[in-house]
Amino acid sequence: MDEEKALKTAKKLLKKNESATMKLKALAKSVAEKLGDQENYKKVKKFIEKSDKFSVDGKDVSLSKKKKRDASEADSSAPSKKSRVVEKPDSSSDKSLSSIDDWRKDNKIVLMHAKDDDEGKEETKKINSNESYYPLTTFEACKSVIENPLIRQCTEANGFKKPSPIQAQSWPILMHKKRDIVGIAETGSGKTLAFSIPALSSMAKNRPASSRRKPGMLVLSPTRELAMQVEVVIKEYGAVMGMRSLVLYGGVPKYTQTSELRKGNVDCLVATPGRLKDLINEGSCDLSKIQHLVLDEADRMLDMGFEEDVKYIISNCMPKEDGRQTAMFSATWPAAIQEIALNYMVNPVRLYVGFEGIVGSNGENSIDDSLSANKRVTQTIEVIEDRARESRLREVLRQHQKKKQRILVFALYKKEAERLEYNLKRDGFDACSIHGNKHQAARTQALSDFKDGTCQLMVATDVAARGLDIPDVGLVVNYTFPLTIEDYVHRIGRTGRAGKNGLSITFFQPSDKSHAGELQQVIKQAGQTPPEALMKFGSTIKKKEHKLYGNFGPRGGAPMKKATRIVFD
Repeated sequence: MDEEKALKTAKKLLKKNESATMKLKALAKSVAEKLGDQENYKKVKKFIEKSDKFSVDGKDVSLSKKKKRDASEADSSAPSKKSRVVEKPDSSSDKSLSSIDDWRKDNKIVLMHAKDDDEGKEETKKINSNESYYPLTTFEACKSVIENPLIRQCTEANGFKKPSPIQAQSWPILMHKKRDIVGIAETGSGKTLAFSIPALSSMAKNRPASSRRKPGMLVLSPTRELAMQVEVVIKEYGAVMGMRSLVLYGGVPKYTQTSELRKGNVDCLVATPGRLKDLINEGSCDLSKIQHLVLDEADRMLDMGFEEDVKYIISNCMPKEDGRQTAMFSATWPAAIQEIALNYMVNPVRLYVGFEGIVGSNGENSIDDSLSANKRVTQTIEVIEDRARESRLREVLRQHQKKKQRILVFALYKKEAERLEYNLKRDGFDACSIHGNKHQAARTQALSDFKDGTCQLMVATDVAARGLDIPDVGLVVNYTFPLTIEDYVHRIGRTGRAGKNGLSITFFQPSDKSHAGELQQVIKQAGQTPPEALMKFGSTIKKKEHKLYGNFGPRGGAPMKKATRIVFD
């Protein structure tokens, strides 16, 4: 096989590819097929690995940028237009490694490889020292990788001074290296723009010429309210690039959604798993061109209720081997589902923002990276008996309503939320509610009234705990403690958003004592002191059990090994 011919073909294929990155094995096979010698793809693989025209990063291959840099250095006296683009000042690359480390420390950012073994530790060192992963701490630095209209929308239209920490660190990973990412950050940290801007920028550079097109980006969200909120952001930023978005969720007629999909002019889909699965089965929604897949609130998405639907939806998207980029973002990331998540991704980078290691709930001396609460929220815990809660709630509401701030009260069950709303209205409070027993129109109206200040008191179940961006919520009251500590982190994250301070008051009953140890850890991790009344319940953290096998399952509640079928002759 002619080496020069093979390398030329590989170069052409890479240039044609929208992401300019391919899997090494897939590229080698494609080249061998083009040259009519499919059996010798391993030779092609070796040619590519040896050549300085290509940059090989693990299993990924892209065109090397070495020549461009050399040219700009050699001819600095008379820079061409191309060299001016390359030489554009990039504040992230000028910084020394020590100043980058200081920035990451100050913003509590941790970059890690997906694996925790010796090989993973070596890869983590390489990732942290690699210039391509240096954070883009100013919008000026972002101009080299992100389309200018998107940057102007951030700075001029919205008045953002600089990218938030998760945006600054995730954009180079998603744009420079086109790598998959798992992002864990506190709520209200700007996760939506962290995943949407790179996808929109990449899609704008590689738009199909035809006016009819299939969606190129899919964001999966666990609740209707969160899906609607994410779509508002993508719609705003997509509009400046001439891209259309569509939100798909249940509780409303399908025909309006299917008619929009049939027009063939939707670029970005935001959807809940149930409705999207129905539309796929009906043949109304084609996901074969999805190059940017995002699982928002990934821990809930992959939990028992959504796991099968998510797997089915991903199987209908572009295969990860063909260059699909997958991003997962959440405020929590329980160890029990990390293995399942990695099945959907290729060599992902883990990015923690605002993270501090906590020893405990996943076993001896292990780091539980699920407990990352917003440090701007003052957590108040009141140990209280069941019967005393309602009168205490009225006291708290009367005290805080004088400040004219939005108050969010969390109940555990739908019936409890209905009862609370009824009792509060009877006592003279102007209250609204969102929970699963309400129709979608009523839920949307209640949320709209709460956001615009028409109603300043809302009762909700955990449907409102995940990701909802409600401005100026001054107080969160946990009337009933949630079933998991992760849900507690999400609940209190509804206040203290966008750099503001907030307050949470939690009614902790003696029957909740199994959560006492985990709750103490969350409070300590936020730099606060747990009350004496809570400490009396002890600080033991119950080991996480497997959902099906209890204490007899694998450590950390991870999935069991697949059964092997034995056939006897």
